[in-house]
Order: sequence, then structure tokens, then C-alpha cells
Amino acid sequence: MTTGRLQDQIAIVTGGAGGIGAATCRQLAAAGAIVVVTDISDTAGEAVAAGIRAAGQRAIYQRLDVADEASWQALRTRVLAELGIPSVLVNNAGIDVVRNTFDTTPEQWDRIFAVNMKGMYLGVRALAKDMHETAVRDGRHASVVNMSSICGLIGVAFQTAYCASKGAVRLYTKALALEMSALGLKVRVNSIHPGTVDTAFAAQCLKELGEVGFAPSPAEARAAIARAHPIGHMAEPEEIADAIVFLASDESRFMTGSELVVDGGYTAQ
Repeated sequence: MTTGRLQDQIAIVTGGAGGIGAATCRQLAAAGAIVVVTDISDTAGEAVAAGIRAAGQRAIYQRLDVADEASWQALRTRVLAELGIPSVLVNNAGIDVVRNTFDTTPEQWDRIFAVNMKGMYLGVRALAKDMHETAVRDGRHASVVNMSSICGLIGVAFQTAYCASKGAVRLYTKALALEMSALGLKVRVNSIHPGTVDTAFAAQCLKELGEVGFAPSPAEARAAIARAHPIGHMAEPEEIADAIVFLASDESRFMTGSELVVDGGYTAQ
């Protein structure tokens, strides 16, 4: 069912092939958006787009390496030619490294910042001025939603590189929101900070946390993480996607430079 909250708006989602990204693509489409699913996992990404179309909604898939500027330009060229000017950008793509500082290689550190942080800068650089044009035309602000984490608010052992990158996302978002205003660009920028979400990404992280001694086994690591959320469980991807749709829509029209924490009470402790 289409709700119309984002009717006919073009929304680009990075890391859209699975987990929070796939759920976000589906929820944006259900809200009426024309969704551009992007990822480097082509088969899974194509499947997400096909599933949206099968539900009677609109989506295409485009391969995108967020850390590569040429890849962003190829995406921009196709979207402008085939669909029009986007008004929503969800910078969701991300990777993790579960190692202590001494075992984290410089190459791993650089890669996590390239995907988790530089990719957002490249996306905004490629698309924000176009998005402003749409906003002026439609009489509303366009919206950039940057995926941070509770790890951008608090420290977590064995995830120093991830925490550093997500903390950078938080302050990049705030500075960029102010910069958009100072430049007269009608683009809102907000970050979202989920707790642990029940996805394949989280399952791999929990497995690796178990391997470095966080818990005796992945199952016990999972149970410990679930207990750490006062709400009593990990989030479902759709629960985060709903919050992203809110930030993308005019329902959040007075929000920019904000951090939306969706963590089941984890950081309230």
C-alpha cells in the first residue's frame, strides 16, 4: 500500500541491498517515493528493486561504490536522465571492523572511513545542489539522512574504528546542516543513531565480538546485547526504516542538524 507521504519524490538509498537499507527502500516506496536502490551487491540489490516493483511501487537498481567519486557521477547521470532530480538521499552504506586498535590495520582503518564517512561527503557533493533545485521547485526542503549509530554517541571496545567513523558522521551532519543554510541551499541534513538491529550485519558483528572475548559464544553475545536495550530486544530493520522515512518526509520539516536516536533506550542508561 502506498501512503503518499513522499509521493513522486526521487529517493536514493546507499547500501540498499539488505538489512536497514533494504527495509528503508521498501518503506520509502510504500510512502510513494521513486526509489533508487544502490549497493555493490548487484544480485541482492536488483532483488530489492524487483520486489518493490512487484508490490506495484517504483524502484530501479544502480551499482554504487560510495567511496568512488566516479561511481557517484555515474549514478547522478543515470538518475537525472531517467527519473529526474532527487529530493531524498539516505546515506546508509556502512562497514564494521571488530578488532582492538593494535590488530586493526591502517588499511582497515582507511577503508572504514572511506565507506562510512567519505562516501557521505561524495554523495552530498554530487547531489546536494541538484536536490536544492527540486526543493525550490516544490516549495519544500530536500532531505539528507546520514546513518550514524549509538556507536557515534558512546564508545564500544573492539570497535574503535567504527565508533570513530560514526562519531565523525554525527558532527559532519551538524556542520553540513549549518553549511547548507549558510549557502542558501534548501537541503535539510540529519543523522540517525540506531541501537543494535537484527540484521546479517549485526549477526556478523556479534560473531566477531564473541571471537575477541566479548562473550563465550555468538548466541550469548546476542543475548547480552538484547538485554542491554531496556526495551528488551534488538530492533527490526523496519523500525529504523520508519524513522528514516520520517526524517525524509515533511513531517520532520523543522529538523536539520539533529540526531535522531532510535536505540530502545540503550543510551539512556
